[in-house]
Amino acid sequence: MTNDGLASCIAQEERSLPMIKARNQEDHELVNSTYTHRSNTMKIMVADHDRDLVDLLSFWLKSQGYDVVRAFDGEQAIRRWREAWPDLVLLDLHLPNCDGFAVCQQMRSETHAMALILTGSDCEEDEVRGLELGADDYLRKPVSPRRLLARITAVMRRSSHAHPDAAAPVITVGPFTLDVMRHEVLRDESKVKVTPTESRLLHLLMTHTGQVLTPGVISRRMWGYDEVGDTDLIKTHMHHLRQKVEPDAKRPSSILTVPGRGYTFTVPVPVSPGTTGWIHQQQDRRP
Repeated sequence: MTNDGLASCIAQEERSLPMIKARNQEDHELVNSTYTHRSNTMKIMVADHDRDLVDLLSFWLKSQGYDVVRAFDGEQAIRRWREAWPDLVLLDLHLPNCDGFAVCQQMRSETHAMALILTGSDCEEDEVRGLELGADDYLRKPVSPRRLLARITAVMRRSSHAHPDAAAPVITVGPFTLDVMRHEVLRDESKVKVTPTESRLLHLLMTHTGQVLTPGVISRRMWGYDEVGDTDLIKTHMHHLRQKVEPDAKRPSSILTVPGRGYTFTVPVPVSPGTTGWIHQQQDRRP
């Protein structure tokens, strides 16, 4: 889809928006979320080297009730981000002067602002690296306005629930202790930092110990939507989470894959007296 195609698509979406509500319940929720954002006036920064695309997205986002900050290179993105402190950044990875990876890393070192990668590349390594640096989600260009709106709505919903249990920011399950506000995991006296997304994912797993969480359940709880393509995103986050918290990521003992079904979190417990080692306590329950 070219920029002309995107402009046409945006115009079509604007004309059809009133009819979406009557189509089905999913679209009804999407329209309602649009008007919710109109009253909240969220601020979004669009950082992309393609000025035409930035102009189109800025025009469309403003029509949806968002405040918009624009940037066309990495240095400008960092400068304007520090000036405006947007709630969400739509970030192109291949910005001139300072690429999107460096921008994302700088953002993550200073704040928990949400970042959604927009990439024209189908290179999986770029997507994985962006997620490793703390990006919350990604979309491949070209992207439809409705899909972008759905992802923005989901990301901002996660931002409003960034601390899933403010009354008890530190939870312990078996040998794992998760500080959901500091994004730190303690296991066997070893402390590791995780990204905000990894922290939310581990919190979801730990609070459903023994239950099998399907990809659809994880997508809805984590991102607010359920799409087939999200299985790759989940696999990526699970892989990096295991790398950080499992003693042996190739043979995980707590974050397990249930073939054909999803993922489950198990708790190592001591075996009966007179023996050594650990066994796993697992229940086959659904959330």
